Amino acid sequence: MGNLFTTMQLNKSKILSELKNGNTEVLKGLDPAIALSLGVAIQNEVGDFKDPSPINDKELNAAMLERLKDTGIKEQIIKQMEEA
Repeated sequence: MGNLFTTMQLNKSKILSELKNGNTEVLKGLDPAIALSLGVAIQNEVGDFKDPSPINDKELNAAMLERLKDTGIKEQIIKQMEEA
């Protein structure tokens, strides 16, 4: 199994590329928090949006990490990364 973090980064860059081309279908099936973070990333990259997002990227990341902590998935991901 490859490096999980690298795989996640590649998928994120592919999704961002598709979103730049106007393909919003790539967001279907994603966790809402991940979809929001991708939207914020696109907004920050473009920089010329009319209404700034009320979503604080740092707070979103903290909330996602807290949610991961609650589910125990964080430990599973770390374990898989260490085993790879």
